[in-house]
Amino acid sequence: MKDKLLRKLVPSVPLLARTPIAFLLDIADYFIKIRYPEYSHLPPASLRIRIGVGNKLLRNHSLFIDVGRFYVNDLINKQYLNPQSHIFEIGCGCGRLAMEFSRVLDEDGHYVGQDIDREMIAWCQKHLQNARLHFDHADIFSAVYNPKGRHVVEYEFSVRDNSVTLVVATSVFTHLLYQDFSHYIKESSRILSNGGHLYASFFIMDYVKSSLGDRWSFPHRQDNCYVENLKYPEAAVAYDLEVIRRTLSNEDFSIVEIYNKDLAQQIIVAKKE
Repeated sequence: MKDKLLRKLVPSVPLLARTPIAFLLDIADYFIKIRYPEYSHLPPASLRIRIGVGNKLLRNHSLFIDVGRFYVNDLINKQYLNPQSHIFEIGCGCGRLAMEFSRVLDEDGHYVGQDIDREMIAWCQKHLQNARLHFDHADIFSAVYNPKGRHVVEYEFSVRDNSVTLVVATSVFTHLLYQDFSHYIKESSRILSNGGHLYASFFIMDYVKSSLGDRWSFPHRQDNCYVENLKYPEAAVAYDLEVIRRTLSNEDFSIVEIYNKDLAQQIIVAKKE
């Protein structure tokens, strides 16, 4: 009930990062990092809350690290990631996964992260970019994250055709309306080599229906998706599995596996044929 009420009052926690509270959070975070220097390498609190930290505005440092480590370890264990992988991450945020990819990739591996949030990309470029890790700002419109950006269909990912072995999109398609989602799938297909994989998380209505009314309700149908809040539709977006499957198939993807069916978000792995 507490979480549900919070969602009604603040439909998107990242919105708080664009208010005066962000400055106060970063001051508090500065003193926390003095006490716990093992977190000194992490981005400031105002950036961390933009990518989802379980509604914890402060003292979310270990959660930030654990989530990034979970995804990268999962990719390794399922053999979608190796030290020579060429990775493109859609919605890299402030480097949560990039920090973990950096410990895996060797001199033959490469990573490119893109995000529509200019401030998060600037932080990554200053603190994380090196010979193996590169970050690009995608100036694409989003009512929540980039309200002055250009239309999505005008944008292409910043890598060559067939040059990537793994595309990662965690908590990205959960914030994309259908036109944006389908364009990103098209671009993912363009840059992936044959046999490469797309690893992405979704709210899939087929699996989250049993928990609707708790944290999420998705009461509004909009185009080919469901949204939580009409004022900020990109705050949370869900899809029927058939829509996801058809969209992937249209761009030469086949679904390899779907897991976490009993959790809030599901992970789909699709292979470029």
